[in-house]
Amino acid sequence: MNDNVFARNEGNRIVYYRIASASGSRLWDQHWEETVNGSSDFYDRYAKGHLGYNRLRHVLLKYLPKQQGNILEAGCGLGQYVLALRARGYNCIGLDFTFKTISRLKNLFPDLPVIAGDIRHLNLKNESLSAYISLGVVEHFTDGPQIALKEAARVLKKDGTLIVSVPQAFRWRRLTAHPEDTPLPDEASFYQHAFSASEFRNMLKDAGFNVKAEYGHSLLYAFRLRFKLFRKLLTRYPKLSHIDILTDRLPFGHNLSRMRFYIATKGS
Repeated sequence: MNDNVFARNEGNRIVYYRIASASGSRLWDQHWEETVNGSSDFYDRYAKGHLGYNRLRHVLLKYLPKQQGNILEAGCGLGQYVLALRARGYNCIGLDFTFKTISRLKNLFPDLPVIAGDIRHLNLKNESLSAYISLGVVEHFTDGPQIALKEAARVLKKDGTLIVSVPQAFRWRRLTAHPEDTPLPDEASFYQHAFSASEFRNMLKDAGFNVKAEYGHSLLYAFRLRFKLFRKLLTRYPKLSHIDILTDRLPFGHNLSRMRFYIATKGS
């Protein structure tokens, strides 16, 4: 576990805290700036429609409605998937609360439809979207994802598609987290929740969604948690992480993956 992250079992969830001076949008602006490292080369392959080779690519291409209606990536971060989807003909727009990151993105791609805003309070009309994408975002709200999910339901058309991924709580992951009564370290601030599959599935239903499919993403994470030898191999051979392309397809991968995708449609 990263020395700057503290994990604790809290009820059905695992809750992660960061020990860092930055928080909120400032934390994410720093994170995205480090990812791009001041280079526009980061975007070259996405501008050509690159969506990776893993589970995310499969899910997006299988379930997104193409060339019909608007698609929102809520919490688009660096905007690379907005760029890639538009290159493939999808009418995708992006929104993120990191004003600095959105400003840099607009400087690079003035015509890219990305804006700064809060996914819990969208400036969009009721039932104005055909699809809504949220990739590792709604887990970062201290009070949970319910407000964001209900807002997603508000702006989606009936039978509109929701694609959302969140960290998954499973036994091996729980074993690496501290007991619930463990005091938090000094300067620890909330970072994210990891949810059991049943809890998040029920949250989607409560928000008005019908879950159609679920997929695991990054099964390698579980192996890294469980097996010291595997961690050493990954340190020595980083490219071994690409094996996720194959392991995520294993039947048991759904329940032992770092992230879990939920594909749902808005009910009546």
